[in-house]
Amino acid sequence: MPIQSIDTRRVYQQIADQLCQLIEAGEFAVDSRLPSERDLAEKFKVSRPSVREALIALEVAGLVQIRMGSGVYICKPEQGRQKGRLPEKNFAPFELIQARLLIEAEIAGQAALCRTDEQVQTLEQLLGQMIRQSENNQSPLDADREFHAVLARATGNLVLASIVEQMFDARMGVLFSRLSNFFDTQSTWDQAIKEHRAILRAVKARDADRAKLAMRHHMERAYKRFSASWVKSDPALQTGTGKTRANFSQ
Repeated sequence: MPIQSIDTRRVYQQIADQLCQLIEAGEFAVDSRLPSERDLAEKFKVSRPSVREALIALEVAGLVQIRMGSGVYICKPEQGRQKGRLPEKNFAPFELIQARLLIEAEIAGQAALCRTDEQVQTLEQLLGQMIRQSENNQSPLDADREFHAVLARATGNLVLASIVEQMFDARMGVLFSRLSNFFDTQSTWDQAIKEHRAILRAVKARDADRAKLAMRHHMERAYKRFSASWVKSDPALQTGTGKTRANFSQ
């Protein structure tokens, strides 16, 4: 049942719609577990990230429940539930990460060449704020957003600054927010803070190439963090056979 590329909807929406039809047709029993992401990806001839986005959309719609460490289970139908409740007009999370990687890597390189001492000082303050918030079990997301926005403004290009702010705000969409709820922890924030520190060091040193690589590494690691299995026994992660590097073919 491959997804047809002629459809103008995003890939995850097409997958979600087809799974929704199967669920409502009784193909899967209530409380039964859906096939693995890998099996669904093979069935629909799409990438695993696209399947993950579809499953998140189904969970937001109340059709499935994602149980960390176990899998994805069919929910009991709600009385009077209407079809077409899947979230719309949301950027696909992994597509958004791809866009940020492509754009913000170049921004970091340009920022390294154009930044002012005052902007470096602001970035240092924001990094310190992220560290303190993480240590206090608070979300550093606002400081994270401003860190990336300051980098964009350091290029001197207001269009780039606006684009970065819009992309980051899109991260607040229901799909990305729900995905973050599963994988944003103090441990993952500690990793992200280390990546921000590497970006800052390169920008402070006016090393454009190193700044690009640091930002690219940060976004690739973000991709990997959001791709982590929610099933403890996933053989792809235990044996190392699964893809761990971002694959943007979908």
